[in-house]
Amino acid sequence: MRYIAMRYEDTPAMKRSQKTARKSAGAQWIQFAGVAALLAGCAQSASIPHSYVDGAYRPSYLGYAAGRGGMMTEVVGNPFAAPKPALDAVVTEILETSHFGPELPFFTEPPADFRSDYRVVVLLNPAPAAAPSRLCEQPAQPQNPRGGRVGVLAAFCNGPYRITSAGGSIAGAQGPDDPDFRSLMRQVAVLLFPPQPADQRGRDRGIFRVN
Repeated sequence: MRYIAMRYEDTPAMKRSQKTARKSAGAQWIQFAGVAALLAGCAQSASIPHSYVDGAYRPSYLGYAAGRGGMMTEVVGNPFAAPKPALDAVVTEILETSHFGPELPFFTEPPADFRSDYRVVVLLNPAPAAAPSRLCEQPAQPQNPRGGRVGVLAAFCNGPYRITSAGGSIAGAQGPDDPDFRSLMRQVAVLLFPPQPADQRGRDRGIFRVN
């Protein structure tokens, strides 16, 4: 199967929603900038060493995913003693409420008729050798044991292809509801879905890197 980056704005049904989205784009950008500034001051022990945006990325991909019913989310690993369903619920809730763009449900159990190649993969406590570039094609990478810093490595995928990715870690988080872990996840969510496409240099190269 060949995966393509569909142009959301080319579909007739999506042109109507795009017109509505343009009206609120300025307000969304202000809101995004405010969230980013707020997060920059949170979780001072958090480290965000990785962020990547491919030159093909467009914010309108989120609108396309919303039109298909939402975003499938794969949460791999559990660094906490809490049950995995509780962790999954926190991760999807944070992704759903922290991203730029249209309202978009995130879920780990998609509806029976769900059809979309877009998804998010979240790898928790990745091993040092875990490669962000392979997260979409091989999400079940080796992981570090529990204890110490809690790491997060996430990617926004189109099938096996990475569109964006971000990762970081936090010290001392005790569970999925720990404020520091939630803050880290919010920072990762903001970086996964930036409000603008990669700059012209990124489009020329096909890759745009941050950090």
